[in-house]
Amino acid sequence: RWQTIGTVIRNSGGAITAEQVAPYLDDVGKDWRENEDYILPVLTRFNGRPEVSPEGQIIYHFPELQVTAKTQKNPQPVSAYLRELPWKFSQANSGQIIGAAGLGGLNLVGALVLGNLLQHSAELGGLVAFVGSIYWLLLAYGIGFLTVPLIRYFWVQWRNRQVEVRNESRQERAVALIQADEELRQKLVFAERFAAETVVDESDLAYTTEQDLTEQEYLQSGKIDEEWERRLGQSGT
Repeated sequence: RWQTIGTVIRNSGGAITAEQVAPYLDDVGKDWRENEDYILPVLTRFNGRPEVSPEGQIIYHFPELQVTAKTQKNPQPVSAYLRELPWKFSQANSGQIIGAAGLGGLNLVGALVLGNLLQHSAELGGLVAFVGSIYWLLLAYGIGFLTVPLIRYFWVQWRNRQVEVRNESRQERAVALIQADEELRQKLVFAERFAAETVVDESDLAYTTEQDLTEQEYLQSGKIDEEWERRLGQSGT
């Protein structure tokens, strides 16, 4: 998810609208067109910040990804939306599953037949007595052998229905981005223009996720001291 979102931001030159990453997120809310709180994790993850257009529209700028985008010759391919893959019931093929189900049924039938035979035994002794003592264990094993996979089957079906709902929701957001209305098109144009007009290189970044914070503070200390002295000189004059 985050790798794809990072690629989307780099492909856009480091400036995007919230609608451009909505197809890759979950739980954006029913009012995602008006409320853009869902982009907060993206801003935190990639050190982004909001920018406001002259018309009052909000886009989001990611200076660090804009720097890496300038070193990227061609846009990287990315899917229109994040598509989750369905859960698999088992890695076994259909023949193996049918064979296991048949074995489970045979175990259960055998346990029931054994129980019927034990009920009609006049005397229990030797091996028969031992089998009688573990009969309920054998019956529980036969039932569990079939019940546990059956429970898993319905659980997987329930999870896959949720996956399908999330995929459809993200696909709808991707379609809304492709079929952008006039307001969204204006935001996209402003984001593109902002990325083109805003020049950022590594020397402009106070901090980056590429290095340890302590190391960055040490490397930036000279630059900060020069800026402080320059401001003192300006205030003195």
